[in-house]
Amino acid sequence: MSAPAMDRMLISGFEPVADGLVIRDKAAALLAGASLPTYRDEEYKYTPLTALAETNWVSAPKSTLDATGWLDEFLPSVEQHRIVFVNGHYDEGLSSHSGIEFLQLCSDQPKELGSLACAEPTEFRVAAHLGRLEKPAMPLTAAINTVSFADGACVRISSKVEKPIHIIYASTGTSVAVAPRTLIIAEPGAEATIIETYLSDGETLVLPVTEVIVHSNAKLEHIRLCNESLQARHLSLTEVRQERDSTYQSYNVVFGGALVRNDINLFIAGSNAHTRFDGVVAIDGDQHVDNHTRLDHAEPHCESFEIYKHLLGGKSRAVFNGKIFVHQDAQKTDAKQTNMTLLLSPTAQVDTKPQLEIFADDVKCTHGATIGQLRKDALFYLRSRGIDEATARGLLVYAFAAEVMELIENEQLCKALESMLLAKLSSK
Repeated sequence: MSAPAMDRMLISGFEPVADGLVIRDKAAALLAGASLPTYRDEEYKYTPLTALAETNWVSAPKSTLDATGWLDEFLPSVEQHRIVFVNGHYDEGLSSHSGIEFLQLCSDQPKELGSLACAEPTEFRVAAHLGRLEKPAMPLTAAINTVSFADGACVRISSKVEKPIHIIYASTGTSVAVAPRTLIIAEPGAEATIIETYLSDGETLVLPVTEVIVHSNAKLEHIRLCNESLQARHLSLTEVRQERDSTYQSYNVVFGGALVRNDINLFIAGSNAHTRFDGVVAIDGDQHVDNHTRLDHAEPHCESFEIYKHLLGGKSRAVFNGKIFVHQDAQKTDAKQTNMTLLLSPTAQVDTKPQLEIFADDVKCTHGATIGQLRKDALFYLRSRGIDEATARGLLVYAFAAEVMELIENEQLCKALESMLLAKLSSK
């Protein structure tokens, strides 16, 4: 597909924003002459994006939601700070976040964005952090986000925050496109739980970019939940940087969406860092979910553990491409990666490719992938104790995925997500 055709299909609905941010110019340069990935592109071999051209996407209008509707019922049991965006625009009426440092990324805040000179050189500026983590070869969809995002959330964590900070991006409408932007900064010694949730009630195209900076001695638990409608397309980029002695725990949960592609990259830039990099995908019907993860160990004495589990029913398809790079200076690295898939129907399929590249000589690294179905002897064991077949299958499937969910430290959130998982599995 030619660049002009791509522009008409995706960018026509987005109005490029000019506010002095250099990252917009870089993204615009990347888009010049670009085209949508096809199956011939190695990184999109199993998830070509050319089908997006079949829909005439338009920019999502600024909208509001009834607080007593589906949004108000989401995770009601979890005490939380809530920051809500509807169709890419901050909704103050649905938000409740007193006591935390939150900034909008809308273009009418030039001082906070840093596009104008600040009086104090030590003053915190969003522009000094926004776009810092993006790679030169950022995905095309992320470049579109950078050129066109109109608003977004910057959350700066300077101490321990007791309640989870819940950032909700809700999209509503038909054939609408949204470009959410998120910047999360955990200052030295800070501690918090962030929930980043994507919801929709129609045919939407969501192109989010999230950047996370975890400074030294900080601890951040980051849950990313995609629970959009079964007509939604979701194409995201998440970039994370960890400094020394920090802890970052990532849980990528996907229940909804017709087509979901997540690129998640994490760079460990300091020694003695601890990382969890996990995910759960539970899909059915014709859903297609592609998770591409990359973890760079660049410093010594760090450990990372990555578990991705897939539950696939109907004619659904999952793709997992997990890369771990151990750089030459990253001695004493302990890195483990596992991808496990449970096929719940004969027509479901998965393409998995774990990758491990080691350039250091004193490390402990493992990676692997397994694909299978429910074991007949496990089913027989439960049936022999008076449990009917449907319930027995549900228990086994739930236990398979809940192993990852139980790693979430916030008890309220863990239980709420487990309930959502159980509801999802019960609908199969």
